[in-house]
Amino acid sequence: MSKKLPPFDLDLEFVLNSLTTGIFICDSDLYVRFMNQAYADYLGFTRDQIVGRRITDFIPDSRAPQVIEHGKPELGNICRVKGKDCERCIVVNRIPFKTGDGSTGMISQALFNSHEELGETHKRLEDLDKKISVYAKKIKSALSSRYSLQSIIGESETIRRYKNMLSRFARTGSPVLILGPTGVGKELTAGALHCESDRREGPFVCINCAAIPKELFESELFGYSPGAFSGAHKDGKVGQLELADNGTLFLDEIGDTPLAVQSKLLRVLENGSFCRVGSTKQRSANFRLVAATNRDLKGMMSEGHFREDLYYRISPLILNVPPLNQRREDIPLLTRHLLERMNRTEVRITETAMQALMAYSWPGNVRELRNILIRALSLCNHDTIGAADLPLDIRNERSAAQLEWGLNAEAAATRQVESPREPGGSQQSDLARNIAESEAHLITRALEEQRWNVTKAAKYLCISRATLYEKMKKHGIAKK
Repeated sequence: MSKKLPPFDLDLEFVLNSLTTGIFICDSDLYVRFMNQAYADYLGFTRDQIVGRRITDFIPDSRAPQVIEHGKPELGNICRVKGKDCERCIVVNRIPFKTGDGSTGMISQALFNSHEELGETHKRLEDLDKKISVYAKKIKSALSSRYSLQSIIGESETIRRYKNMLSRFARTGSPVLILGPTGVGKELTAGALHCESDRREGPFVCINCAAIPKELFESELFGYSPGAFSGAHKDGKVGQLELADNGTLFLDEIGDTPLAVQSKLLRVLENGSFCRVGSTKQRSANFRLVAATNRDLKGMMSEGHFREDLYYRISPLILNVPPLNQRREDIPLLTRHLLERMNRTEVRITETAMQALMAYSWPGNVRELRNILIRALSLCNHDTIGAADLPLDIRNERSAAQLEWGLNAEAAATRQVESPREPGGSQQSDLARNIAESEAHLITRALEEQRWNVTKAAKYLCISRATLYEKMKKHGIAKK
């Protein structure tokens, strides 16, 4: 019976630098992401001189391009590498791995022993290969896990309860079904579940079931053997299930999984074994399943589009992500966070605009909020987002007329502070003039935006045509 151990704080870089064998890691473009001290010393450079440059700058005959291209490991390869003081035959293991964005990187392990020492070294290669495999998985995990519990922004009571529930579910290891409308952050939730779980050191593999063509779904999930079908890669392909071994498999939009694949997925969840397409060899994968959908799976079950037994297998724990309109008090904090993510920390939002954001129903949730901020940033002046910079449907949900005239008051008050008073003039007359100027500017802007169609401009401003004509006459506004 295995013993439950406390978390083990492993400094991966320290471990790699402690090895007498050389280790370097490069990405798909051959740029060195890491090189340990032993390898740097052999080449005669500092690690800072090497990291960030292509490995071929230092080892012109490196086989890294070939290994990354075909994705197959090369073990026990003997080659000559020129070092600081001499050129020596060394034994090299080259191991490709998949990064979080799907590209291929490579870990290289070099043994700097003489020919006489190779006999002893050979006995230790197997153990070293196992260590390299562990390190590759840790690096893969670091590259693929983008979210954590801290990535969920909000301080409302609703979001506090939700984060507490998420944290509890993460520790169980059972499958979790995430429910919620579009744009609420279901992938973020899945990533947080992974980072809070005991599998955090393993890979986090995300599959968007709605984006995979039905005819390719099975081979993508389970992989395929060489020559399994026309157009298949000659070496076959590792499936997403195998890539998720000892980690978390996230099936986003699981309701789009083809029925034929649902039955095979159920068998994997029940006994942990499967076969690649075109093969009869049984394989196994140990992963935690997290699924998400914005569809009514129970309704799909009654219509025969989703298997009932699969539903109950994936949903022992159900996590409902609260939509944005159920935690409106988080909108100011979310807005500030999104602006920071866009590197626009200097932008401020007027009170009137924030009131409009708080009053809106947000059918697209946080994703819609982000898109609206992007639009507003392209329209606003002087790094200030006002109500007029927001889409009309947002303004309409909180009396657009009230918002627009509120904007006039904001603009007038701003100019009142920034503009000096003329000698002998009163503050009240200055304010009245500024409000009138703001109103005229707003009406002109609305007319220009609607190509001087008075009916459309009146609708845009949520006032009657008669009122608009009256104000145009008052301010002397006419089409030029």
